[in-house]
Amino acid sequence: MEVHHHPHVGKKSLKEYFLEGLMIFLAVSMGFIAENIREKFIENERAHELAESLYQEVYADSVQLQKVIASRERKESELNYLINYIRDSSLTKVSTHFYRSFTHAFLIVSPIIFEPADGILTQLRNSGSLRYFKNNLIQKEIGSLSVAIARIRNRSEVENNYMEQFIRPFVINHYDFHWFNELTKNGAVSSMEAILHEPDPKEVPEIKNASTLNKIEAENMASYYQQIVRGTRQIAIKNYFEANQRLLETLRKEYNLKAE
Repeated sequence: MEVHHHPHVGKKSLKEYFLEGLMIFLAVSMGFIAENIREKFIENERAHELAESLYQEVYADSVQLQKVIASRERKESELNYLINYIRDSSLTKVSTHFYRSFTHAFLIVSPIIFEPADGILTQLRNSGSLRYFKNNLIQKEIGSLSVAIARIRNRSEVENNYMEQFIRPFVINHYDFHWFNELTKNGAVSSMEAILHEPDPKEVPEIKNASTLNKIEAENMASYYQQIVRGTRQIAIKNYFEANQRLLETLRKEYNLKAE
């Protein structure tokens, strides 16, 4: 009967077990490290992409805001002229200068409207992508800008409500739209372009229903509207502009960005 002998396998030493365990540990650790490096690289790339998109959005708003501020200052000036004219002059026969101010102050609204773009901000908040920004200052300034945007929109609502409740009924009752149609060539020329550049129509404008116009009420209505418009510019818009500039500066420093 043949007996099979199995080859003798020597027992591994403790050192050999340790080395094998160490190699496995290092391999797993290197895998984790490589994965973490890859994830960090991807997060940094994503953060830079989001920062660039956010920067372009906020920068575009800062450019638009400069135009809005200039338009608001012009409207405040026209309101000032209108208020003084109502106080000191007869309204039975008015000048075309007065009527241009009347138009600019009460009819032309769109140039003073500022609607901040917040598409990227909304995306960052709703998607949880704010976590990509490791700089806490950026997150803080994004929060400040969001609050400033909310205040801008609240002030816009205040202005719109006042317009609807007081200014529009006054205009409908007393404004000479026939003169306005002549000035704008029946809509062929935009309101702002006509006010700034078109020559006076041949027809002399008049205050409609002048006998029912209360000068004190008209002056106070215009004065209150001026205060609302001025308050929006001096507080809400100023706060937004400062928050806007702080965020742009931090994004420039953190991600070496510039406007296209």
